[in-house]
Amino acid sequence: MNNISLRFFLVVLLGVGLLYGHSAIAQDKAAEESWEVAADFEKHRPMTIAVLPMDNLSLEDGVEEALYQQVYQRLGTRGYSKVSVDHVSAVMKKLGVTVPGLLGGFSPMQLGRELHADALLLGQIEQSASVHQAVYDAVVVSCSLRLIDAMTGKVLWHAEQWRTAHRQWALDPFNMLLNTMGHANASREDRVAYLVQEMLKTLPKGAIQIDVGDLLKRAQVIKNPQ
Repeated sequence: MNNISLRFFLVVLLGVGLLYGHSAIAQDKAAEESWEVAADFEKHRPMTIAVLPMDNLSLEDGVEEALYQQVYQRLGTRGYSKVSVDHVSAVMKKLGVTVPGLLGGFSPMQLGRELHADALLLGQIEQSASVHQAVYDAVVVSCSLRLIDAMTGKVLWHAEQWRTAHRQWALDPFNMLLNTMGHANASREDRVAYLVQEMLKTLPKGAIQIDVGDLLKRAQVIKNPQ
C-alpha cells in the first residue's frame, strides 16, 4: 500500500470513528424512560408508603439493595411518610417472605394491613451489566418501580428507566483495555441513584409539606404505626 492510499485509509478510519463516537454520545445523552400515573391518582393518593424488598433479575449480585436504599432515602422528599425499614423487615419475617418473589402470595390489602401502609412500593432491577464488544464498551442498567394502592390493589403509578452509559470508541487494544477497567469499576450505587432520581420526578407529590431547609423533616418515618 503506497503512502497516498495509507493516508486515505487512515482518514476514512478516523472519520468513521468520530462519526460513531458522536452518535454514541448522542445516544448516551438521550433519556430513555416510560411512566404513567393513574387517572384517579388524586382519589387514592396515599399518605404512608411501605417500600417492599426489591427484586433483581440481573446477573449483578446485590444491586437490588442499592435500588432499595435509593428509593427509601428519596421517597420522603416527595411528600410521603415511610414505614420504617425495621418494621417492614419484621413483617416480612413474620410472613415468611425471604425473597421478593414470595410477595405475590399475599394480597395488597393484607400487606397494607400488616404494614400499616396506604400504598406499597415495589421495584426491580431488570438489567445491570457491563457490555464489552470489539469496537465499544458500555455499562447497561435498567429498573422499574410500581406504587400499588393497598386497599384496591390498583397500580397508582409506575415508571421505568434504562441507560447505556460510558460508551466510547476504542481505536486500539490498549485504549479498549483502559475503558473496560474503568467501566467494570463504575459505582452501581451512582448508576441506580440517577435512575431512581429520574423515576421519582414523575411521581405526584404527597400531602406532606417538605421544608427543604430542615433535613430532619425531609424524610418522615413511621416507626410504630397505629
